[in-house]
Amino acid sequence: MSRKRLTRGDVVLTRFPFTDLKGSALRPAVVVSEGEIGDDVVLVAISSVNRGGHISTDLPVDKKHPEFASTGLRLTSVFRTHKLATVERSIVVRRIGRLGPQLQKKLDELLRRALSLD
Repeated sequence: MSRKRLTRGDVVLTRFPFTDLKGSALRPAVVVSEGEIGDDVVLVAISSVNRGGHISTDLPVDKKHPEFASTGLRLTSVFRTHKLATVERSIVVRRIGRLGPQLQKKLDELLRRALSLD
């Protein structure tokens, strides 16, 4: 059985590496590459934990946001645009949702800020 290809804006459940590369955690993430690049996808980490507040490149998304339901997330979450990872498509467990146009636009703005592309 073939899996549906992932595309930009898909919210997925995957093993996401810790920044010190000493392990990983099963967590939601959003695809920020145009889709799959060979066997890989580029992801931004999503967290429901708010330790020490937000930084300027974080995108907090409250459960009350009009596009929240389409993400497939269950809890108010923060998209951490400074936490990027390239992972093999094979470690993505499943697609859980998709970003709406408002969230995608804001995520793109914050990615440009995080990567100093503006």
